[in-house]
Amino acid sequence: MSALQQLLGLVHADDPIAAAPDNLLAVQLAAVQERLDQRRRQIRVLDQRATDRGIDTISSLEDAVSLLFSDATYKSYPESFLDQRRWDRLTAWFQTLASDRLDGVDLKGVDALDDWLLALQRIGIWVNSSSGTSGKSSFLAMNRADLDVALPLMVQAGRYTSAAVREAPSHSFAVFVLGPSSASYSGSLRARMYAEALARPGEIHYISDVSQSAQEGLDLARLNRAIAAGTAKPSEIQMVQERARERAERISQDFDRFLDRLIARLDEPVALLGLSSMLFQVMERAKARGITRMPLHPDSFASISGGRKGTKLPDDYMQQLRDYFGLTDRVHASPYGMTEMSGACPMLPGQQSWAIPPWIVPLVLEAADETLLNPAGTTGRVTGRFAFIDLLVEGRWGGLVTGDQVTIDFSPPGLRTPVIRAVDRYKDLPGDDKATCAGTIDAYVRGALEPA
Repeated sequence: MSALQQLLGLVHADDPIAAAPDNLLAVQLAAVQERLDQRRRQIRVLDQRATDRGIDTISSLEDAVSLLFSDATYKSYPESFLDQRRWDRLTAWFQTLASDRLDGVDLKGVDALDDWLLALQRIGIWVNSSSGTSGKSSFLAMNRADLDVALPLMVQAGRYTSAAVREAPSHSFAVFVLGPSSASYSGSLRARMYAEALARPGEIHYISDVSQSAQEGLDLARLNRAIAAGTAKPSEIQMVQERARERAERISQDFDRFLDRLIARLDEPVALLGLSSMLFQVMERAKARGITRMPLHPDSFASISGGRKGTKLPDDYMQQLRDYFGLTDRVHASPYGMTEMSGACPMLPGQQSWAIPPWIVPLVLEAADETLLNPAGTTGRVTGRFAFIDLLVEGRWGGLVTGDQVTIDFSPPGLRTPVIRAVDRYKDLPGDDKATCAGTIDAYVRGALEPA
């Protein structure tokens, strides 16, 4: 069994953290070598980077750092490709970062960004895309293998943390998803898969049935740039405002129905899936009705994560949510992850700490350069910019530098993998719209419910 197979075999383990090998770092380095040998034959950008850095053999974590991509890599296309609807050129750019060949994609009839995303889905490629409302959208490739493993990883993370979901019979919850029922980005599909795995028949409820369009986000970003440059026409602004008002009214009505349904089921186990920023909006809307608390049934499950994601939440927002909804340690799971990572780091039960799965190779860097702060043999806690090699991802290269500052404990008592003890976002990063479902969903609902 190869090193890569050894680690990927832990994906379906009940407790992959406990099953990690004693010589984890050595196995991980060997697995990174296997992935590099595979991917540089498939991904031109990776091959060029390895060639430029003179990296053929992975003998240390420092070698792995040399092969990391940044978020900017996944938005490195010229904006003219989208402005001029050059889907053939955008596809050619996307091919440089995708593991699979895209030769079979049919671009006939593709007029909008959503059409392009659907065309790729028809050949088995799903795209993780950011909303791009504050800048350029990011596009990352997922293939069928990535999608197939998404559900087991979500269930695994939930069961690792929450006793309520571990003990629940199959399909026993009324599920409330803190996002739209349909959207072109892949996070929407994963949310639906997770909901279907937990829900009783006919008991999946979404905040709104108004579809989220990637093209609308793109058009809004373009208009915002035009307004900033003073080139937007009054008729264009008026048209967007009218469309936004109509959309906002529909989403607001759906939101009220969502809240009605949640209130009606507080005496039975429910599952809440989504973002802390969105759940905070649910709480605010309920408080506006005069509801001082909405404690969930003690056998409920709440997978709530995402942090603030640029929203104006109070410092104690998470404690407010725990108090308002009764999110006990038995109920609450808050995995740490991002769209660029396969699955997530499960929260240690009852702690604001997250165990790093053995297929994620953690790399802690100086904030402004590539200096590695956790060379082989590192123990104790290290703070810096979080980067990682995701050995599980199939549709693209798994090495990424993130916008998060983390403190990682490399010798946690009683555990076989490192543990993230604290997470903060670097506030001064440009283009703070990473390809996360968090930023995308929050822009969708908050933009509709808040006045312009």
